[in-house]
Amino acid sequence: MASHQTRCEQIMKEHQVVISVLQTRAMRINAALTFWKSKDFTQLISYLLRTNDDSLFVDILPFLTKSLTENEKQKQPVTLGVCLELLPILERLLTKKYEEYVVVSLDLIRTMMKTWYRELYNMKQHENNLPLNSSLSLPPIYVKLMSLNELVERLSKKSGTTATKAKVVHEILNQLM
Repeated sequence: MASHQTRCEQIMKEHQVVISVLQTRAMRINAALTFWKSKDFTQLISYLLRTNDDSLFVDILPFLTKSLTENEKQKQPVTLGVCLELLPILERLLTKKYEEYVVVSLDLIRTMMKTWYRELYNMKQHENNLPLNSSLSLPPIYVKLMSLNELVERLSKKSGTTATKAKVVHEILNQLM
C-alpha cells in the first residue's frame, strides 16, 4: 500500500512539472501573439531573443515567413533589420536534430533571399560601392548568408524534406556568390 501511495505521489509531481512547462509555454506564446497582433516585429524578435526558446522560434518562424512573403503587397514591417537579428538563430536551428527546426529555418532563409534577391545579388557586384539607398543591414546579411553556404550544402546531402529545401537554398546562395 505504501509503495502504491508513493507511486501516486510521484505521478502527481510529474504531472505538476508537465503542467508548469505547458503554462510557461502558453504564456510565452501569448506574449509573442501580443507583439504579432500589434505588428511590432522588432519587439517580437527582441522578445524571442530574450526567451532563447528554440521551440517558440520554430512556432513563430512560419508566420514570419508568410508575413515576409506578403511584405511587398501589404507593406508589413518585416525589415532587413529584423532578418539580420534572426540569422544567428536560424543558423543555430539549422544545426538541431529536429527536422522541423531545420525545415522552417530553411524556409525563412529562402524567403529572405527571394525577397531581397536583387539587392543581395547587387552586393556581390558592388561590394565596396553600395548604392546610397541601400539598407545598412544588407552587407551583414549578405556576409552571414554566405557563411551559411557550407552548412546548407551539408544539409542538402541528407534525405527527405531537409535535403530538398537545402538544395534550393544552396542553389540560391551559389547564385549570390
